[in-house]
Amino acid sequence: MRYALIDWDNTIHQGYTIYGLTDYLVKQGLVNETLTETFEQLKLAYHAEQITYADYTLQTCEAFANALAGCELERYRTCVSSYLTVNETSLFPDASLLFKLLKQLEIDVYLVSGAPAEVLRDYAAKFEIKGIYGFELAEQDGRLTGQVASNYGVDKDRVLLLPPFQASASLHLLSAGDAVADIPLLENARVPIIVGEGRFTLKESISPLRFSKQTWDLDQLEQRLRAELAGIPSLL
Repeated sequence: MRYALIDWDNTIHQGYTIYGLTDYLVKQGLVNETLTETFEQLKLAYHAEQITYADYTLQTCEAFANALAGCELERYRTCVSSYLTVNETSLFPDASLLFKLLKQLEIDVYLVSGAPAEVLRDYAAKFEIKGIYGFELAEQDGRLTGQVASNYGVDKDRVLLLPPFQASASLHLLSAGDAVADIPLLENARVPIIVGEGRFTLKESISPLRFSKQTWDLDQLEQRLRAELAGIPSLL
């Protein structure tokens, strides 16, 4: 299996999915607007360096989960699905072309993100994405419990230890990300892509592609990927 592990927020999606989704859920009456106030307080604490990025991510997701405690799972899923029609314009312009290229080269795509998993699953169906590792809400008896079931927004290197990616026939061809949390995936990939300003560095031996928030050189990416594949006879 040849595969790609790709971040979502600020890599494929412009901005943080959870904020736009929360605004939408407030309008739909699923959560109270006090949740947005909580988010603002966490942002301020993070920018003031009172909490780490990991704590910022985890506490944001915990607040989101808690605000949805008792909500019917199907009602939440219905709202998420209707949110996609509003949210699609937030994807980077070349995102769909990237997924099309990876499909053409028979590279399985997995999303690794702290974005709400229900949103990622709907996009996975749209772009034929193989799998999702995201922020999962706990549910019981058809209702959300207010707890976080799992969150891959931090410690993303955990994904690399999962059986599908440990198999001897698996090849980690590509990863794309924008933040420090993505470094383990970027450094493990044959072709890493840093999206945006990327104020971090990888190992000196690694030469990442750099995509701005406006322009993605997919021709150069295709050349890099085909060169990697050509050097591995079993994958031709």
